[in-house]
Amino acid sequence: MLKWLLRIVIVLILVILIGPFLIPLPPLGVEAATLADPDGFFIEVDGLSTYVLARGPADGTPVLLLHGWGASTFTWRDQIDVLAEAGYRAIAFDRPPYGLSAKTGDNIPYSPSALAAFTAKVMDQLELPNAVLVGQSQGGGVVGYFTVQYPERVQKAVFVSGALRPTDDPLPEGSGGRGGGRVGGALGLPSWAVGLLQFPAFERWARLGIRAFVTPDFTTNILRSAYHDPNFMTTDIQAGYARQLQVIGWDEALLNQLTGSTFQPDPITAAQISAISAPVMIVWGEDDTWLPVSVGQRLYELLPEATYITYPDVGHLPQEEAAPAFNADLLAFLAS
Repeated sequence: MLKWLLRIVIVLILVILIGPFLIPLPPLGVEAATLADPDGFFIEVDGLSTYVLARGPADGTPVLLLHGWGASTFTWRDQIDVLAEAGYRAIAFDRPPYGLSAKTGDNIPYSPSALAAFTAKVMDQLELPNAVLVGQSQGGGVVGYFTVQYPERVQKAVFVSGALRPTDDPLPEGSGGRGGGRVGGALGLPSWAVGLLQFPAFERWARLGIRAFVTPDFTTNILRSAYHDPNFMTTDIQAGYARQLQVIGWDEALLNQLTGSTFQPDPITAAQISAISAPVMIVWGEDDTWLPVSVGQRLYELLPEATYITYPDVGHLPQEEAAPAFNADLLAFLAS
C-alpha cells in the first residue's frame, strides 16, 4: 500500500512539474495595430508602444483623459468627441499594459510615482507643456500624484471616482490593510503565492489557467458590479472592454500584475493633497461599490474650494452611466 501511495505521489509531482510543458502555449491574440481605431496612433514612451486617441482642434486647450485600472481609452467614448466638438483637444491614451498598449516590458509603470512620471513622458512626446487632467479610478490617483509632482503642468484637475487617499490617513474598515482608495498598478498576491509562481512550472500553469478562465464573459461579470444598474452593460460595452483580451501578450501582462509587489503606495500626505493649487473638480457616483463616495468626501475635505458633484443611482463609472450630466458638468467646469 505504501509503495502504491509513493508511486501516486511521484506521478503527481511529475504531472505538476512536467505536465504544463506538454501543453502548447502558442502566442494568443493579434497585433494591437489591427484593433486600433481609424484615427488612433501609437507612440513610443520609455521603449513601450503606447496607444493614443486625439481629437479636436490642434490649438484647443488640451484635456488629457486617464482611464482606470484594467480599462482603456474605451471608457472615454462618450467624452472625447463631446470635448472635441466644444473646441478642446481631447486626448486619451492606454497606459501599458492596458488597452492596445505594450503588454510586457521592464519599464511598465506600476507604482503611483512611476505612473505619474510615465504620464509626463506621454505629454512630452505629444508636445504638451501642460493640460487639463481628467482621471477616473486609478487614473484619478495618477492625476493626484501628477499634480503634486508636476504642479506647473496642470491647468485643472478632475477626479472621477478617483483612487486617491492620503497615505497618512488610517485605512477604512473592511479594507483588510489593502488599498483603501489608494492608487496602485499591481494586484499584489501574498508573498508565498508570488514565490510559488516564480517556479517555471507554476508560472506556466498560471498562464494556462488565465487563458482558460479569464474570458470576455468572466471580465463582463466583474465589470457589471461597477454600475448601479447591471443591465447598463450591453454587448457593445462588453466588446469594447474585451478588446484588449485580443492583443498578443494579454495573459502574460495579467500574470505580471498578479505577481507584482504587494500594495506599498508611494507616500502622498493629506498636506500635499491640500496644497494642490490648480482648480479641482471631484465627481462621484453615490452608489459606487468599488470606491465608496466617502473617498470623494475625504478629497473634498482636503480641497474645500473644489467643485464637488455626486450623482444618485450611479456607480463607479459616472462618465459612462451618467454621461449627459457628467459631460455638461465637465464642460461647465472647464469653461469656468
